[in-house]
Amino acid sequence: MKITLLDPAMCCSTGVCGPEVDDDLVETAAHVKWLKSLGHEVHRHNLSNDGEAFQQYPEAVAKLQQEGMDSLPYILLNEKVIMAGKYPSKAEWMQLVEQETLERASKDSPIQVSPKQKTTTLIAIGAAIASSNESALKHYVTAAKKYGIAIQEIAEAMNIGNEVKNSISQEIINQANALLNEMQPASNACAPGSGCC
Repeated sequence: MKITLLDPAMCCSTGVCGPEVDDDLVETAAHVKWLKSLGHEVHRHNLSNDGEAFQQYPEAVAKLQQEGMDSLPYILLNEKVIMAGKYPSKAEWMQLVEQETLERASKDSPIQVSPKQKTTTLIAIGAAIASSNESALKHYVTAAKKYGIAIQEIAEAMNIGNEVKNSISQEIINQANALLNEMQPASNACAPGSGCC
């Protein structure tokens, strides 16, 4: 995945220089380092030090001409502008990376996952069924498909989750019945003075 950051004019390539440093720029420099450590191709250009590089991104140039300097920075994913006017937070970067990975997986062959990831995904599917969490179920079934987990294994995880859910429901029903029985007088109890005792 190719990630490009097009920055406004800055004193250096990261903007992390001078007596007063913008916290957003410090965080962004750390995010860029983190993204590179994940193996992503990351490019960063700013108007004052590398303005010519902007010409490589016609969509960004058109946006800059239309909206002006205040619309910077631009965040591009595979040369398409996906965010403008601010830098993504760590959570937003994570979401973008995950979304791109899933989209790429749907176009290509399934993502190769470790046995641990596969097991975790299947457990999450069962837990989602057991807890009646529809959004989690959709999320993890989608992930399982992208990972190439066999439909039989997904169905088995769903069945196990359903069995857990049903056993929990049965336990609650049994407990409710026990509480009701405690409230009812015993049927074979003798009435006082009846002479049966």
